[in-house]
Amino acid sequence: MATEDEIRARVEAADQSRLAARADAAIKIAAAVEKRTTLRTELAEVDAAIAAAVAESGSVMTLAELSAFTGIDESELVPAATADDSTRRGRAPRRKTAGARKVRSAIAPASPDSVAVSSDF
Repeated sequence: MATEDEIRARVEAADQSRLAARADAAIKIAAAVEKRTTLRTELAEVDAAIAAAVAESGSVMTLAELSAFTGIDESELVPAATADDSTRRGRAPRRKTAGARKVRSAIAPASPDSVAVSSDF
């Protein structure tokens, strides 16, 4: 049978490996989220640059011409927010909610003393 010290040492060793695994997982996830945030910022900047360039080119050519000259589909040349709006066919209708339910007031039952019972039926 293991002594108290041996048991403590085993528990601490198990906790150390779990602690390291948890820290590694947290570090990995934090780095990935930070990278995603950076990439989203860069993508927003690129989208803004494209939108500005497309708007500027509008004075000398149409979007269709720009698409034909570059070989890039028109949907790729339209800013992301506008592209999403233009491709939608409309939102799905909202479902009706049940609303507030009517509450019936509780009618207190008559006391047993006030109930008339007839056996003449």
